[in-house]
Amino acid sequence: CMEPKKVGPCRAAMPRFYFNSASNKCEGFTYGGCDANHNNFQSEADCKKAC
Repeated sequence: CMEPKKVGPCRAAMPRFYFNSASNKCEGFTYGGCDANHNNFQSEADCKKAC
């Protein structure tokens, strides 16, 4: 949860969530589809559960 948001170099447009440690909230972003880190969740609920 402390890793930065990582969009990745690919061009897919997948809606995902990450934990923003600055705001202390799970926030949405558009994921490119590859080269993710561990701060990448399919739903806001998954993000909140993990972080």
